Amino acid sequence: MESSARESALKIIQRTIRQGGYPNILLGNALSDSRFSTEDRALVTRLVYGVLENKAYLDWVIQNYSRVKESRISPWVYDILRLSVFQLLFMDRIPPFAVVNEGVELTKKYAGKKAAGFVNAVLRSIIRDPGRTKPPARESDPALYISIKYSHPKWMVEDWIKRFGEEFTEDLCRANNETPGMTIRANTLKTNREELADRLQRQEFKVQNGRYSDAALLVEDGAGIFETAAYREGLFYVQDESSMLAVEVLDPKPGRLMVDVCSAPGGKATYAAQLMKDQGRIIARDISESKLALVEENCKRLGINCVETEVFDALKTDPSMEGKADYVLVDAPCSGVGIIRRKPDIKWKKEREHYKTLAQMQGKILRNAAALLKPGGYLVYSTCTIMPEENHDVVMGFLKDNPDFRLCNFSMLLPEALAGEDTKKGYLQLFPNIHGTDGFFISKMERIR
Repeated sequence: MESSARESALKIIQRTIRQGGYPNILLGNALSDSRFSTEDRALVTRLVYGVLENKAYLDWVIQNYSRVKESRISPWVYDILRLSVFQLLFMDRIPPFAVVNEGVELTKKYAGKKAAGFVNAVLRSIIRDPGRTKPPARESDPALYISIKYSHPKWMVEDWIKRFGEEFTEDLCRANNETPGMTIRANTLKTNREELADRLQRQEFKVQNGRYSDAALLVEDGAGIFETAAYREGLFYVQDESSMLAVEVLDPKPGRLMVDVCSAPGGKATYAAQLMKDQGRIIARDISESKLALVEENCKRLGINCVETEVFDALKTDPSMEGKADYVLVDAPCSGVGIIRRKPDIKWKKEREHYKTLAQMQGKILRNAAALLKPGGYLVYSTCTIMPEENHDVVMGFLKDNPDFRLCNFSMLLPEALAGEDTKKGYLQLFPNIHGTDGFFISKMERIR
């Protein structure tokens, strides 16, 4: 079945790179086929994410061994080369001759015999003479070196070097290529972290306490965890600690009214319900009715009753709710470059100017959401990105135009490892290479009048 697995991976890579598809969705659809064994599913997933994570490096290698420019190679052939080169350089358990044969057969099927000869020549050249697979020299062009070695767009690397420095950028890119572990949040409405850990350990899952949140557990290998009775009974929710911290910083109290303006799939709303002991009212809003169905499903599984869903466009004002909420959470749509390690395709779908466009939208959502807050109420703005244009700049722009709001010191709501000067000023930027979490931004504001 391995041949079919590689062909399935090729089709997903093609649709992701060429058509802007989402690999997680494409993988879910493809792997639902009962023909695939557990081993085949793992292979397809490894191939897809491996190619997407290493695309720039794979392209560098291909260009070093091909006499034909990329623009003159058909998309199918080029993606077959990417798939094959990844196997040659990153998957030792697959014999080189098998990689070459499979690549040639796939090329015959999708591009013909002539193209198959070309693929055969390129792959055999790499096997015979692997010396040209090394990244370019660092000294001449550090940005190019980092871009190729860690497979990030060069413009992104150049941008980060200007903002964060060369050493930090390399460390960040390295962290982006590491596969993150699974983090789960204990549902304290039904259990506690210790009881959940004990139950999972008895089922031979390796777990340990999270780094920052008292509700978090780190799971070494989450394979099969969604088939457990603990999951079906709603004892936990899969969520990165960075997202948990956004809710903990908001600190919603029982019996109050909270609005989550960009809620789906409901991770933060359901955690807020936990902290509120399922007492009060949480309005979970999203523009997509189908996505809100996920919020409802999660609430049902977790045993949460205080969350109500509502289809609403956060880019629009809502005069009927102005000045009524005690808490408002804005987890704004963003570039997502803080979660590249989870979704490597993100780095190939962004352009430099994209951040400015997003910032305008984020500012509008923030202004509309802030209007829902009563005096003395609290507002958290968060994103899963590391770009200042989408984070600090959006908040500062909002505060400049809205003197009724001020930043809040939330150091006391964080563990000592995260509390610092920035959190005293009212914001926190998390990085995967420093904190071991998603790249995430959190800011807390209070409406003072």
